[in-house]
Amino acid sequence: MPLRFSCCPYRLLFKHPFGTAHGLRDGTDALFIRLEENGEVGYGEVTLPPYLTETVRDAIERLRSVASHGPWTGQTLYGSINHLPEFQEVGFGCRAGLTMALIDLISKSGQVAVGELLNISMVSEPVTLMTLGISPLEELSAKLGELPKSGALKVKVGDTGSIERIRALRTLDSRKFLLDGNQGLRSVQEAVDLVQAAGPERIMAFEQPFEGSMDELNHELFEETGVDVVADESVQTSGDLVAQRHMFNGVNIKLMKCGGLDRALALTELARTLDLKVMLGSMSESSLGCTAMAQLASIVDIVDLDGPWLIKNDPFEGIGMENGKIISRSDQGLGVNLRADLKFEYIGS
Repeated sequence: MPLRFSCCPYRLLFKHPFGTAHGLRDGTDALFIRLEENGEVGYGEVTLPPYLTETVRDAIERLRSVASHGPWTGQTLYGSINHLPEFQEVGFGCRAGLTMALIDLISKSGQVAVGELLNISMVSEPVTLMTLGISPLEELSAKLGELPKSGALKVKVGDTGSIERIRALRTLDSRKFLLDGNQGLRSVQEAVDLVQAAGPERIMAFEQPFEGSMDELNHELFEETGVDVVADESVQTSGDLVAQRHMFNGVNIKLMKCGGLDRALALTELARTLDLKVMLGSMSESSLGCTAMAQLASIVDIVDLDGPWLIKNDPFEGIGMENGKIISRSDQGLGVNLRADLKFEYIGS
């Protein structure tokens, strides 16, 4: 029986409006993919925040085009994905979701763990993060109470209330902070003031403080504060990582921007050779996307996969957190269960 493609557009909704330097939003458009072969099912997720150029409609049309090249098997499609014209320099979110579904399917069908399929060996225990978006001071305590105890807190900054919010968090929580500028800062002094407000000893890293055209300021920030600077928007591909390696101390790798678990693994290995710290991030994916990315958790330094705790209509269940550690619950497949009645529609050739 050939591989069968289905998909379901979906709007993931935050429990609270989520504020970053890009603005405030209530949710994220997503597309869930289902692949079926010989009675086995694999799931994938494409989640596309509004600051990306790729859309859900784009992803559906790419999937339709890929299906039209068939008939496929899971193995032949997985082996051919790097050569498909649909994913040459575009469609990275769609590629990430399709690759995710293929890995889930192949792992289940072959009864082999995803780590073994990807040739991952356990070498580290990363620091886990939970994120606080840009919020009024009076909401901080309640939002902290809703989140599980992670190893550290990720704090969105870049608005006029950032310093006051950091000072308030210092009194509410004893964990270290990772500050995330989302390219919203305009000077080194602005970043230094934020570090000083938190106390340099409380800062584990500063993620993408400046827009890409200002990345040369990162070294100055590091020299002045001793705080590692982690790339996010500035690094999408392996070429970006090599080109930008002298401007950062680490990199935040995300499935939707790099194009899939296979590419995320390759970027992780490349970053290690360049002596850069590695962080796993997400673009507000559900439990499906975050559980998929958690397959790489044992080989990185920082894990920022908190979507399942920030979303109120998550249609999947997967990773958990206990005592600040990510917990996965499966020996085969990605380790997710569908818990909502999603309306998947067949995409045929």
